[in-house]
Amino acid sequence: MSAFLVDKKTIDKILTELDRAVSIASAWAEKEVETKLGIDCDDPAWKTKLGQRMFDLNQLALEYRYGDQKKELIYQYQLVPCTKVQAFKALQCWLYQCSEGNIPEDSKLYDFFDTILVPEWAESIAIRTPEYEQAGWG
Repeated sequence: MSAFLVDKKTIDKILTELDRAVSIASAWAEKEVETKLGIDCDDPAWKTKLGQRMFDLNQLALEYRYGDQKKELIYQYQLVPCTKVQAFKALQCWLYQCSEGNIPEDSKLYDFFDTILVPEWAESIAIRTPEYEQAGWG
C-alpha cells in the first residue's frame, strides 16, 4: 500500500458536505461533530480548524509509512461544489491515506469519519437511487 498527502480539494469536498449536513438544521450532525470532535459549529472557522486536523492526521500517516517529517501546512477551508457521492469518494480516499500505523485504532478523528460519517453517507446515497426505490419491501 502506498500513501500520499491528499489534495486540499479532497478535504474541502468532505467538509463542504459535512457543512451541508450541519447547516440544514441537522441537530444530529452538529451534535456528532461537537461531541465527538470537540468542534464548535457556531465558530465561523470550524471547517478550517477541522480541515487542519485532517491534514495533520494525513501527514502523521505519512510519517508512519515513510518516516516523513511533518511540514507546516496551513489549511484554509474553501467551499467546493460537489455531490454527496463526490464527497463520499473524497472521504474514502482520505481515510485510506490515513490508515497507517495505529491511526485507525487510536485516532478519534479517524474513528468519527470511519464509523459515523461513512455509514451515514453511504445509506443516504443508497436510498436515493432508482434501484433502491424499485426494490421490494420485505
